[in-house]
Amino acid sequence: MPIVKKQHLTKGEGDSPGLESFILVDKEKGSHSLRVGELTIAPNSRVARHVHTNTEEAMIIVEGTLDVILGDERVTVGHGHTVLAPAGTVHGFLNRYQ
Repeated sequence: MPIVKKQHLTKGEGDSPGLESFILVDKEKGSHSLRVGELTIAPNSRVARHVHTNTEEAMIIVEGTLDVILGDERVTVGHGHTVLAPAGTVHGFLNRYQ
């Protein structure tokens, strides 16, 4: 059973300024179909709108407040919220908060 310690991982490749990501679980770590990551979005930073055609994506807000674009909706979410972007749904994130 693999145990992953974040301090043993390297920061994700291609991270934009204001973004820091770590892949915690994927095929390289023994998973067959699950991918789990951690993403930190600094104040005044964003994840551009994008879409995953073959998979849904769930985002668990652990700390802070974010604006989420989900399809045609824009909502503000915070600690304790989980956002589900169904496959084929455009989504993005904006942290305009401190």
